[in-house]
Amino acid sequence: MIAYETNIRLSEPIQELMDSYHKDEAALRLILDLIQQHVVEHFGYHHVNALRTALYRFPDDPAVKSAFYVKHNKVTQGLINQGQCVRDVELYTTEGQPTNLFSQITADQPLRINALFRSHASDGMRFLVVYIAEAHARDQWPMGKIISCVNQPTTLEQRLENARECQKDCKFEVPMLVDNMDNTFHLTYGSWPFRFYVIHNEQLVLKAEPDKDTFSYHIDELDQWIDNFCQSRSPIV
Repeated sequence: MIAYETNIRLSEPIQELMDSYHKDEAALRLILDLIQQHVVEHFGYHHVNALRTALYRFPDDPAVKSAFYVKHNKVTQGLINQGQCVRDVELYTTEGQPTNLFSQITADQPLRINALFRSHASDGMRFLVVYIAEAHARDQWPMGKIISCVNQPTTLEQRLENARECQKDCKFEVPMLVDNMDNTFHLTYGSWPFRFYVIHNEQLVLKAEPDKDTFSYHIDELDQWIDNFCQSRSPIV
């Protein structure tokens, strides 16, 4: 079943369909659900759990291990959870200069934030974006040509170039750093699928995650959380 599903998901018609709905997360989720429903019915089953639970019932099966969404799955909670002390990690600037997380969140860093966060400038906050490994690289886990427009970098320079392109295309004003090729930041803080962190007094006071079903996150919720936090405590860094 897994091999059959893989062939369908990676087929040109499905990749083109994902391109058509690349901005609609609900539609992409529906496409994947319909594919899995078709697969189980093709093999004489009725419920998609016959396929989905196979990943947990037969974790050592070669077919399961070779499935691209198992082999290249980057989901992790990381080592640091909300409420714990943060840990410094080595990173790079987009120009390739070595740096570290703590040196970039001190109060003397320039405040350059996009419109979404400008309302918090008076709170003394510092915003950073950390570019990590591609979740849906073109050569690993494609989700159409629009979402999956680059291969997974195999060198630091390739990752830096992707980060610079991302910063340019997305018009980020927020300072951007780049995870190292050992993926230290990702493995430490669990930054997939995407997460927002708030560090205060050397503690990770917020580790905001997308909805587990839709993989979407309403930025207004983060905005409100920051408002509430700032009203109840001293300025955060």
